[in-house]
Amino acid sequence: MRKSLITLIFICIHCSIYGQSISIKQDSISFNEFIQKLEDSSSFKFNYANEWVDSLYFNANFENEKIVKIIDWLGKESELHYQILDSTKVIFTKNYKVKTNYSDLYASFILKNKISTLDTVQYKSPVSIVEADKNISEEYKLFKIGDFSRNRRRQKATFGGKITDFESGESQIGTVIYIQELKKGSTTNQYGEYSISIPVGKYKVEYSSVGMKTTYRNIIIHSDGKLNVEMHSKPTPLKEVVITAKSEDPVRNLRMGTNKITVKALKQLPLGMGETDIIKSALLLPGVQSVGEASSGFNVRGGNTDQNLVLLNKAPINNTSHFFGFFSGFNSDIIKDITLYKSGVPAKYGGRVSSVMNLDLKDGNRKKFKLNGGVSPVFGRVTLEGPLKKEKSSFILAGRTTYSDWVLKLLDDKDLRKSSANFYDLQGNFSWDLDDKNSLYLSAYVSNDEFDYHLQDEFKYKTLASTLKWKHQYNSKLFSTFSSAISKYDYTLFSRQETSQHYSVDYNLNQYLFNADFSYLSDLNHKIEFGLHAIYYDLSPGNQKPSNSESLIRNKKLESEQALELAAYLSDEFDISHFMSLSVGLRYSLYGNLGPKTQYNYAEGQARTIESQIGTYQQKNGFITTYSKPEFRISSNIRLGSYNSLKISYNGMSQYIHMISNTIAMTPTDIWKLSDKYLKPQYSHQYSVGFYRQIKSKSLEASLETYYKKINNIIDYKDGAQLLMNEHLETDVLNGVGKAYGIEFMLQKKKGKLTGWFNYTYSKILHKIESEFEEERVNGGSYFPANYDKPHDFKFVANYKFSRRVNVSTNFSYSTGRPFTAPVAYYHLEGTDKVYYSDRNSMRMPDYIRLDFAATINGSLIKKKLNHSSWTFAIYNALGRQNAYNIFFRTEEDKVNGYKMSIFGKPIFTVTYNFKLFGNAKDDF
Repeated sequence: MRKSLITLIFICIHCSIYGQSISIKQDSISFNEFIQKLEDSSSFKFNYANEWVDSLYFNANFENEKIVKIIDWLGKESELHYQILDSTKVIFTKNYKVKTNYSDLYASFILKNKISTLDTVQYKSPVSIVEADKNISEEYKLFKIGDFSRNRRRQKATFGGKITDFESGESQIGTVIYIQELKKGSTTNQYGEYSISIPVGKYKVEYSSVGMKTTYRNIIIHSDGKLNVEMHSKPTPLKEVVITAKSEDPVRNLRMGTNKITVKALKQLPLGMGETDIIKSALLLPGVQSVGEASSGFNVRGGNTDQNLVLLNKAPINNTSHFFGFFSGFNSDIIKDITLYKSGVPAKYGGRVSSVMNLDLKDGNRKKFKLNGGVSPVFGRVTLEGPLKKEKSSFILAGRTTYSDWVLKLLDDKDLRKSSANFYDLQGNFSWDLDDKNSLYLSAYVSNDEFDYHLQDEFKYKTLASTLKWKHQYNSKLFSTFSSAISKYDYTLFSRQETSQHYSVDYNLNQYLFNADFSYLSDLNHKIEFGLHAIYYDLSPGNQKPSNSESLIRNKKLESEQALELAAYLSDEFDISHFMSLSVGLRYSLYGNLGPKTQYNYAEGQARTIESQIGTYQQKNGFITTYSKPEFRISSNIRLGSYNSLKISYNGMSQYIHMISNTIAMTPTDIWKLSDKYLKPQYSHQYSVGFYRQIKSKSLEASLETYYKKINNIIDYKDGAQLLMNEHLETDVLNGVGKAYGIEFMLQKKKGKLTGWFNYTYSKILHKIESEFEEERVNGGSYFPANYDKPHDFKFVANYKFSRRVNVSTNFSYSTGRPFTAPVAYYHLEGTDKVYYSDRNSMRMPDYIRLDFAATINGSLIKKKLNHSSWTFAIYNALGRQNAYNIFFRTEEDKVNGYKMSIFGKPIFTVTYNFKLFGNAKDDF
């Protein structure tokens, strides 16, 4: 009877305590205030660490609710574990649970009723608080952003930070930040920084990036603040994205005609000479072509090679290749990010009318030293990186050179066997974080090429580029980058075929740049960018000198040229609604060429020739001729559901510097000319429409883009034009118009062991050179195909990951042969035989077909190992097809015979050994 009474009393006490009901109604009540009300209204006492909850606020609405349910709700809302001890003692813990056998004792008491009195119950049973994992993942923590007292009106707040690689400390470009509850996101810039404005409250933020493990952060945001995140490499061995849009979600982002090339996947592609080539890898994208194998430069949507702006850390690079196009001018080991803008070019870029390729250098490992490189039969490279001050500053240095003379000795041509060819390049980047808001970056690039064709010609050309950047953060919404850069390109040409005609020609182009760029994110999520850019051009078009005492060549130096180009831009990117986004921009450019300069006048009503020149006058210092142009940019995205979108864009761009060349391919000895009174700036207008779709849980992406582009003041030349050392160049240069249109389809598989893509492009590129004077017309003033017009273009790329150690890839390319002009008949005039040519570019070379293979075999993937190495075996032109690079004609025995010239007529086998010292297997090659 007594035991039953004690049991009944105990149960009644327990029920009275746990059955207490409480009413609490208050908006934005802090955790501490909430607990105080609970303790005042009940017999419960709460224990916790104040630093866990000082940023937690709730909206409470309880009417006669049982306290146990309120405690359970509070634990879920705060993401704290809790345990009720001694009936009225509540212990909150963060990231680990309280382990106790109290519940077992209580159940034993109730069910077995073995305890005689309440006083004899031993509630001192061991209570152990154990951390399940001492290294609690940050994904389970709750991060407080800002301070409640700074935003009592509960307006929107902006938070941002920097995304870095956990292993190296490198900033992560293009990381996508997304908040599912709000359907809002952002991406990191070239410094790995992001910023996003959202309503105050509690959210789960997703961070995803190509090749990295997606991570999450739980935040409660009160006011503007900062949250830096370190990301880990994805543990899965499967390669995912090789080439992707600027944002990871091509359906939602605004950019169209924009492609990002990942360097890790780039190194798996089979390319000639066993060396990764950034420029030629871009040729695997839709709308990007070249005139042939081993050619320098590339053509984008109907543009000439000089109409592409290539920026290396904001410094323009005019020559992007080594050895006349056989090797890339850039070391991929030091490149972090490659973005190609074919359309939808942001307003902050200008100066070219076709495309912009932006290359950002790595900052260097901020946590440990690493050495890596590679060796092939003709090529060697090495890269060293590490911290200057751990996690605060770093450096990366890379160098390459070739030792290819032995290859020339295997050729049949005796002159080539006695020739030599070599090059080297050096690149470096240093970065310093002065404090949380200021960073400095210093980069440099030097390249040098020499080719000596035995007893005939010799070429030497080099590039120097350097950039100093200061990045400053004013607050969580406003950022700025101030940069100054220098870019120099010069070459020397030696001609020594005849002793009396030995001479050399020097040429150099210097560019000095200053940029001030600002980025502002408003509370309404308007991403506003604005800035000022300035370029000073200093160009020496030629200095000819005799190279020996017997030479009859006289000294001749062309007059130097100077010009100043200024630009201001403003752009805004924002959401009009949940299904439509818009980006609008305006760039206004002002250009003027500067004196002193000799001006030539030509008679009106006559073609511009030496004979029609009527006088000269000397222009003193100051602006001689000026041009200005507003350049409008607009892009829109209309989302058609969750997996489809329609994008429309317009691009207007200006170009004030031009490459003068009568060769089909870009060569190191091409000259550049500044706009002046006679050589007008080029202007382009491009209209684009695209449809984008994601298929099968975003593992497949399809896109269909069509475009129309018109370019004013394109350059062509009169028959027999002399371009080198011509002080009257305007008499041989013609201006015309060009138009290009096309449609591009691309399907890409991003996930699984098998990844890759294929694309097909149909395009037409037409030029028209029309004048009132017959000698200044080309093709009778009618449209004709451009030299690089190749209507049909198909590319296929596949990459299969057999295991973490073995990877095989292949690519196949097909394109229509490019056009050429051919002699078609003889005719007799005034006692001499003349050759009659076809219409300009009315004939075509044979179609271009090429198949390549490559296999990469990695060594041991043990993480703690001194050297991680791999071998890459590649076959370039596996079909051995003799693709025509050029068609030329010779008069032989009163006949004109045509010949086809091929660069690679046989399969080329290469093997490359890559090594990485002090690194990890995860980031091998």
